[in-house]
Amino acid sequence: MSIISCTTLFFWEYPIEEIADIFKSVGLKSMEFFPENPEFWDKRFDEDYLKEIKSILSKFYLTIHAPYIELNPSSTNPYIQEATIKETLWAIDLANFLGAEVLTIHPGKRPTKRPPTMEEYEKFYHYLDVCIPYAEEKSVTLSLENMPKLVNYICHSVEEIKQIIERYRIGLTLDFAHAKENAERFVEELHEYIKNTHISGVCDGREHYPLYHSQIDFSPYIKKLVDYGYKGSLVIEINDLNYNKELSKEEKISELLKEIEYLEKLI
Repeated sequence: MSIISCTTLFFWEYPIEEIADIFKSVGLKSMEFFPENPEFWDKRFDEDYLKEIKSILSKFYLTIHAPYIELNPSSTNPYIQEATIKETLWAIDLANFLGAEVLTIHPGKRPTKRPPTMEEYEKFYHYLDVCIPYAEEKSVTLSLENMPKLVNYICHSVEEIKQIIERYRIGLTLDFAHAKENAERFVEELHEYIKNTHISGVCDGREHYPLYHSQIDFSPYIKKLVDYGYKGSLVIEINDLNYNKELSKEEKISELLKEIEYLEKLI
């Protein structure tokens, strides 16, 4: 059976130990760990801190999201591309250290808002060529996330993602809100490749709202994925910036509980 999870990014302003306590208090047994949460990011090379975090997170089934803020594997700036590779290799080591089998990665994009050229694709392929063997060595499965359909983004269509994940033999992290109206096709045609999912709603064309508010009803497709035998995480991925105010800790917990209840009834 699939496991309901949540990204630590929703509670980005809190220490990891406090986030873990929140997750336990609402009954979550799974977590998608986002290492760019400020506290962890500042201390990520502190060995004593890492041992403490490993002990805390060992209570959860973990998936990890590779760093992506300010990064781009297809950047025209070679230093940014190099940094993206280094951070992904570090994230693979982190996944191995914490015992997470699945690491979600972002595809590349053209830095300017113009259609990607072969140059961007070649750089993305180089990124995969470097990172995949290292992930295999560390027994970590790389899982490529589908992107929203924007002019400069790589990997937003079913056809393109299928070609890449079959060529490189990697997994798919299906982000339902990114897929929007194509969610059914993603589930129907790529369900056998899906290793992880991101669950949220869409309002006025924008992603990562609460699922129960979504103007696109993803529930039939989530249920269909589960019916296909998907046993991975259903990661709740709400963006707190989509609210018209800053949410308190209690308000975030309340929103999380509503999402958990919605998913529990669905699956």
